[in-house]
Amino acid sequence: MGMNQERLYNRIMASYATGVRGDLDIADFQKLDATTAHVLLEFEPKIGKPNSDDIERYFGKMFESKIAPIMSTASIKPNCVSIIAQLNIPTRPLEDSIDKGKMTAVVAGLMYLDNQLKDVWQVKEGADGKKVLAKESKENIDQIIAARRNRMFITKSSSISLASLATAKTCLTAGCVVKAWHQGKMGEFEILATGTGGFKAKDSEGKEVMLASETVVDLQKMADAGPNEDAKLMKYYSEAYGDKKFAKDLVKAK
Repeated sequence: MGMNQERLYNRIMASYATGVRGDLDIADFQKLDATTAHVLLEFEPKIGKPNSDDIERYFGKMFESKIAPIMSTASIKPNCVSIIAQLNIPTRPLEDSIDKGKMTAVVAGLMYLDNQLKDVWQVKEGADGKKVLAKESKENIDQIIAARRNRMFITKSSSISLASLATAKTCLTAGCVVKAWHQGKMGEFEILATGTGGFKAKDSEGKEVMLASETVVDLQKMADAGPNEDAKLMKYYSEAYGDKKFAKDLVKAK
């Protein structure tokens, strides 16, 4: 048994005690904003693809529930999971801001101070579209992920990286359909034009938006639906995920 195989074996055996898959590792990540990041989780294909419970347990254990995966954004490839993760930020009813016994306005309608705990709470839009008070975080998501990776001594190089994905995005042209994280949610967008650092695109309702390159997380459809489409997809997936065999499997499965 080689050193890498032995290391993997030991981690998998240890995972039975922790309840977390031992082959899961953060291959790469990139901050999208202070509370949200795009994460690539690498896994051992011989063991099989992780399910939603595996992914949620990994984040819960590794980040002590400080960061949670947004499971609706997960895209499982043959060798990695692409997913958006966000800080777990406590919220409370907006009505608390009216109670002067509980809170004091710092900026009326925008920011409030808890009178007892001295925490700062900001007015944000909740998942249901209603306004809530969200606790101001003193940590950025990238700092938490980087600190955890350092503690886990995750220093190995991987063929899977967001740098590879960035290179693959140079294959994208007008007419390509992509998945992107925009204004706090994942959506499908058709690229209208490429530019420095991003794309001009339109959403499913035809509204034109600007997408920063790092917010584009997956390719849904190439612009050319003709005989060259498979070749273009192969090039994109090979560069994005580092393996021609995986690229061929992804093209067959499209």
